[in-house]
Amino acid sequence: MNKNLYKSLVNFLGALTIVCTIASCECDRDKKEELIKQQAEKEKLEKEQSVEVDKIGTVIQGTLDPATGNFIYETGDIFTIKLPNGEEIFEVGNNSTEAKLFNFLKDSTLNVSEDKTKGWITLDRVYFDTGKTTLTTESGKQIKNLAQILKAFPKAKVKIGGYTDTTGSEETNKKVSEDRAKIVQEELIKSGVQTERISSEGYGSQHPVCEANDTPECKAQNRRVDIRVLEK
Repeated sequence: MNKNLYKSLVNFLGALTIVCTIASCECDRDKKEELIKQQAEKEKLEKEQSVEVDKIGTVIQGTLDPATGNFIYETGDIFTIKLPNGEEIFEVGNNSTEAKLFNFLKDSTLNVSEDKTKGWITLDRVYFDTGKTTLTTESGKQIKNLAQILKAFPKAKVKIGGYTDTTGSEETNKKVSEDRAKIVQEELIKSGVQTERISSEGYGSQHPVCEANDTPECKAQNRRVDIRVLEK
């Protein structure tokens, strides 16, 4: 082969290799930058979702009952809770108040938050007659279930919080929320939980789980009673 032709071919192949290497590097760099961008977007989304869950405690699912004005919560698949004292609670949802309280109390790796606005669990089947502080008949079963759980964890101390929507004056709302929280506290005591283990407070329209407070569904979610573990 002609030396000049051979040399030209070698130079051409060398140049082609360099071009391919550069192109490959450029592609790898573009791919790497795209992956970094996707990861950043994923982390941002996860952080936003985490903040939202922390704010309301859990994702709320359910529907408004137009007949009563109550928010009917979706409590999940039915199962039986087996308590450490050998007792059982039948036919409760795996996303119910009972399940959440039980799971928190039994798990030694879960600690009580120092942030007093966190850790609240809504009583998903406790309702009051409209505009009153009288518990509906069906509310008694859940309160008895909660008392049964608390008696199985004798070291636990809890606080009951009452809340309203923004309808009416804040003074009235505060009084109604206090009375409702107090009634749930008293019912738990009647069901066998020691008085010194339960406290209660009414917060009026503060700490809404549905901040808009502008629809019947939203207001129904804010009219609620919650429970928070103070010690376990």
